[in-house]
Amino acid sequence: MDALSAGGGSSLRRVVKPQQRYMPTPQEALHDRSRLLSKIQALDTCARLAVDHSAAAGICCVGLLDPGSNIVANTVLSVSDEVAAVVDDADLARRSLDGLVAFLLYFFPYLADWDAVRYLLLADADLLVAARLVVASRGMTAFSITSAASAKAFQPALRLAAQVAGHPQPERLVRVWMSLSSRLHQAVTVLSAEPTNLQGVQTLLAADEEPPPAPDLEQSWSLAASRQAYHNITAAPCHHTSSLMRVLLHAFRGFYLRALARLPAGELRNRYRQVIVKAGHCYGPMDPVSNIILNTVWYDAAFPAAAPPPVLDMIGPHILTRIESRSMYGIISFLQSRYHHLSEHEIVQCLVACRGDLPLAADEAMVINAGQQSPCAGLQEAYEAAATAAWHPNPTAQAVFLTSCKAKLQESPAAMLLLQQGGDRKPSPQPIRKKSTWPVSDGKMRSMATQRRISRNVKATLNQHFLRDGKPTYSLLVICGANDSVCGPEYYCSKQEDYLSFAPCEYRYTHVNFLATEKTDCSPSSPVLFFAEFDNKKAEGEPAIMCCKVDMPLPFAEHVRCLYCEVEGAKIVHPVLEKFHGGDKEFEEVIRGKHSLTNSRIICLNEYAVQRLYAHDEDFMYVDVA
Repeated sequence: MDALSAGGGSSLRRVVKPQQRYMPTPQEALHDRSRLLSKIQALDTCARLAVDHSAAAGICCVGLLDPGSNIVANTVLSVSDEVAAVVDDADLARRSLDGLVAFLLYFFPYLADWDAVRYLLLADADLLVAARLVVASRGMTAFSITSAASAKAFQPALRLAAQVAGHPQPERLVRVWMSLSSRLHQAVTVLSAEPTNLQGVQTLLAADEEPPPAPDLEQSWSLAASRQAYHNITAAPCHHTSSLMRVLLHAFRGFYLRALARLPAGELRNRYRQVIVKAGHCYGPMDPVSNIILNTVWYDAAFPAAAPPPVLDMIGPHILTRIESRSMYGIISFLQSRYHHLSEHEIVQCLVACRGDLPLAADEAMVINAGQQSPCAGLQEAYEAAATAAWHPNPTAQAVFLTSCKAKLQESPAAMLLLQQGGDRKPSPQPIRKKSTWPVSDGKMRSMATQRRISRNVKATLNQHFLRDGKPTYSLLVICGANDSVCGPEYYCSKQEDYLSFAPCEYRYTHVNFLATEKTDCSPSSPVLFFAEFDNKKAEGEPAIMCCKVDMPLPFAEHVRCLYCEVEGAKIVHPVLEKFHGGDKEFEEVIRGKHSLTNSRIICLNEYAVQRLYAHDEDFMYVDVA
């Protein structure tokens, strides 16, 4: 991010804009990797004294305990009557390091390779200590190792780590560690005994032949916090602002989904759908969801549209992502304008710690900046900085409104009626002079075609998949997320060219989130969030190949990953139990170098998508080209 003084050198406003994320120099990255390799080699040397040297091929420090205990257990596990190949010590350490990194890259989104190495270096090559450090440094206060999303990812991540580390029996390694997870305290006693009781270790590991109990990941997670390596960590890495911002943006998606679910269905489809992606920012004097609604309803009342917007079932996925990013830069600009001496990293940490709540974050920033007598900028000036950074259509008007609305809202029991004030004001649109309408017209046609196709497919799904007595159970409220670039691209030479497309390629599937309400004779039900996967090669109006309910995303928690949605910055909420394209298999291929995408490329593409604050084709939906 880059902070600019708005309105001249004397201004107290700080307008934050996107900038390139931090990356270490090749020399720094190589130095960190060399240090980690040295630590792993030292651990290998110590552990090898306690086990059969002929089983060296099985040495790797992937597991649920400290690295030394993991090496002993994994080595004993791989002992066989076959003559083991001679393996170079340096190569063993390198493979072990790569396995540890592979686990972290699979388990955590937008984690760079060099960043994973730094976490492991801080954790003394202890896998779960490093994982705990990632969670803590990202402010994931709602993270749970036992959640369905974590449980779904943990075993595949462990298996991938064992495969990358070159363990001869990766499947058995995972099975044994999952069996040991419920009796780790016993395992610690056996594996840490001096001298090592190999017979006792073999007896301990042989228990995997019996029907294993359910994995107890909570025990291994808690045990990691008690290890010395965890307490030796004096400071978290200071270069993870970018990943903190991604966590914040995922929380913002949850805020917008909740706001969409609370807005009246009729107004959402024909009025607020356009306003929320233009002026419905989540900063203000209230909690984030209330701020989104407050800003949306106020702007619609204060600046009504010159012409009725098109009535559609869908919010453009790119401009929904964009308003989330604009909100983030706006809220950071507000705090940086008020507290100049706080770094951008400290401000983002405040926001994550306060769950994206601006009033709470401002209080936290005041505590951190206790040496400063008073805020640098006043509320209105800070809100102007926020509105400018967030590309609000009328920054000054929004700043005036947000500065005064809290007191007015507290004065009246019918406070929300305040949002109707100024409803008689008429906009004064500036005439648009354009030499040609074809770019606008083509962009509008592309967006309309995409949105109509997805809308018809969603309605067909609701009409065929969810029935009661032969009749549809749910009514579509709004489509609130879509990515039609799943699996591909596939290039082709079509005889019948698509005149709306820029590129001769297509993608195979589309992932969609939508809100729907249950049709009942009683009082209106709360909207339910759905996920659906559509085959792009099927005819328009065909139902989904898979559709299911999903929970509203929990802010600052883990979530189910999808390779193609991460690339597009789509933030689609995916199901835990059902299979979909872009899940486990694709990430394994990326990490093992068998996919066209690399981990670094995924992070770069995601960064581009979430930092694009300017025009999209979807903006043309609201431009009159008649």
